[in-house]
Amino acid sequence: MLFESLSAGLSLGLATGLTCLASCGPVYGVYLLGEKRTGLQALWVILKLNAGRFIAYAIFGALIGQLGGVIPASVRTPLVLSGYVFFSVYLLLTVVRVRKTCSGCHAGKLLKITRSAFLLGFLTGFSICPAFLIAITSAFNTSGPISGMMLFIGFFAGTTVYMLPFAVFGLLTAKDWVTKAARVIAVVVAIYFGAIGIRGFAQWISQFSTRQELSEMVAHESHEDADISIFSVEDSDTLYVLTFAEDEQDRGIELAEQISGANLPPLKVILFNKDQWLRQISSVPELSAVITPLWIDSRSGIETSPWQDSVSVYLESMRMRTFAVEYEPWCSERGYGVQSFLEMYAFRCHPDSGFTFLMRNPLGCGPDDCSSCDITH
Repeated sequence: MLFESLSAGLSLGLATGLTCLASCGPVYGVYLLGEKRTGLQALWVILKLNAGRFIAYAIFGALIGQLGGVIPASVRTPLVLSGYVFFSVYLLLTVVRVRKTCSGCHAGKLLKITRSAFLLGFLTGFSICPAFLIAITSAFNTSGPISGMMLFIGFFAGTTVYMLPFAVFGLLTAKDWVTKAARVIAVVVAIYFGAIGIRGFAQWISQFSTRQELSEMVAHESHEDADISIFSVEDSDTLYVLTFAEDEQDRGIELAEQISGANLPPLKVILFNKDQWLRQISSVPELSAVITPLWIDSRSGIETSPWQDSVSVYLESMRMRTFAVEYEPWCSERGYGVQSFLEMYAFRCHPDSGFTFLMRNPLGCGPDDCSSCDITH
């Protein structure tokens, strides 16, 4: 079992390493180029960066495996955004330290902390990129903290393959203009990631305040019915995407690939067919948030077969919080529109009841029209 988790994480890391590189590569690149180093010194820095990532991944994997995904977005989101802010500040302090050192000035204790490549690696180890989200989703299916930790260790090993070539950056720092340019770029990268973190915090606080107001309004309007509560998708443990694999117009898989936003819970795609749908869907717990094809909701007006009616009845009996999505006409922006809606809105319902929300596609256009679309998503 442990070997399976390790090999699964390794395969995942190798498959998604380029995506991981796109997220952390700019941070590591400008950090390495910001000071003069030999090739061996740069390799040593890379090893320390990855040691920090290793510890962060091992801790995170063990926690995910132990908790089984019970980390609501209300907790996960501020942690992720804090990571962005922290390593953006770290980069800025690194630039200040290098400039002072080069000028012969004394660098204070706070600035000396930025010499630690291990600390930067640890901070970036907690940054949530698409590859990291996939690893989290996979870790939910493990059977405990050891298995979860082994999966993330394998994920670390697979992604590290893409990081080692950064050691050659040490050969480029012999030129003064390279290190000076790298420090300027480091400031830009730090501002970029800091802006992501600050903007995310602003959105999170705004959404939190909105939900608080809704909760107070519901409590005031329904004081005689204490069972009314506010349901938010981002507070769910997992968001399930049920997709009918035999229908070419079912875009559940494409949708899942697009809505991996930090404010949404981890996604799990459930493929089902008309012959074994009950066995395939039965793994979804009661009262879960699920995205389904449009025909699940009878209000869609789609003519359905008996087995499809049975699926609808089953989801209703399991009290699912169902979002029946109209995919067509499909274009690349549709997924982001669904994501924005799920992040923005909350729903009044009884704590032990389900509902079905019909999500019509507002785009009265074809896929080729996306570039000129004036609808805000």
